[in-house]
Amino acid sequence: MFSETAVAKVDARPYFERVLGHALKEGLVDEARLASIRREGAKGIVQLAGFFGTANLRPELEAARTRLVTLVGLALEAEAGGQLDAAARLLRDKSLLALSKAGAERLRGLLKLPTDSFLEPPNALNEDEKVFLSRWTFDEPMTFARYLLERKAREKNHNLHELSYWLAGKFGVSRDEVQGWHVSCDSVVNSVLLVLFAEKNPKGFFSGERFTKLHEAARKKRKHDFALLDAWREEAPPALQALLDRAREHFLSDVLALIRGHEAIDLYRRQERFSGLFFFDASDVDEVTHHDKAMEEEWRRITGGHGDHTDVQCTALLMVATGLEPTPVLRKKDAIAIWQHFRDAGFDDKAVEAFIETVVPFEYQADVLRLWQEDLGPEAGVKLDDDIQAHALTYLHEACRPGWKKKP
Repeated sequence: MFSETAVAKVDARPYFERVLGHALKEGLVDEARLASIRREGAKGIVQLAGFFGTANLRPELEAARTRLVTLVGLALEAEAGGQLDAAARLLRDKSLLALSKAGAERLRGLLKLPTDSFLEPPNALNEDEKVFLSRWTFDEPMTFARYLLERKAREKNHNLHELSYWLAGKFGVSRDEVQGWHVSCDSVVNSVLLVLFAEKNPKGFFSGERFTKLHEAARKKRKHDFALLDAWREEAPPALQALLDRAREHFLSDVLALIRGHEAIDLYRRQERFSGLFFFDASDVDEVTHHDKAMEEEWRRITGGHGDHTDVQCTALLMVATGLEPTPVLRKKDAIAIWQHFRDAGFDDKAVEAFIETVVPFEYQADVLRLWQEDLGPEAGVKLDDDIQAHALTYLHEACRPGWKKKP
């Protein structure tokens, strides 16, 4: 039964060895050329061992052999397009040194392309050339297939960088200045598109204060057009036009949905969730400070200046959770209202989360949210689920800052 089934055998040898075997079999490389290849190989191994370490140690020489085979194989497969006959003729006509250098230049070309879509000054995050070449020639020998995938990914990042610089240039910002922002390409592109979408006469990149106006305008707008974008697209280099089209579709389908689903202050401040969505210029610092001061004043008013006390925090949270206006001290009638409301409708967790995000000062938000979700909320949910009012009042007297005396 098995004799009728043809099983293809995978040739796992390095490409250089496959080419050499094919060249010898087909007579494309004669004995003289084979002897020359051996001499060139020995010389190349010593040179590579000296470049990456020392030519006097056997392990370094063995590693250098792998490096030479990798570099030559990469050059042969790339230049011949994977065709063994063409690669064999290249091996016949070119020296191993020339092929090795060609392979190394291909890897160096990768090194010049960005590894991600984060904007940085030139060479800020570039890998060390020797470390890079060492990794791809020995630790993880680079095949042509992997080279193509790596080049495609890095070229995509490169084009995203170029699109960011080009769009920023339309707003009068230089490449050097954009590189100094240390932000993602997406944040720059989304910001430009937001301005073009929301303003008839685009005024350039925005501060936090102006973002709220752009946010409101984008929410109200129903027509999905962008001022000047079509004209700009015609001026863009061909390589960037397709990227710009995809960025536009992403903005309309995803970014606009976030704008319509979240308040401007959320998109602006909740960087743990919305990091990289938009770029805000340095003038935002004053606006953030102003907003923080406003939040702090409101928090101080609600808590009576005791916002760092857990019992006061619990008082405010439980009142918000049951639809009451939060105060620093819990009156008995409010405690009864909390108990009754909970028995009727439970807690309003969304109201609590909104209160924490919009009123609690930013530096306290994580701790207060944890208090509600992991401690107070679950515990109060058990203690207030009681038919006896006195039991609920006893609990609230202990958990909150009470405004009435507990009976002995």
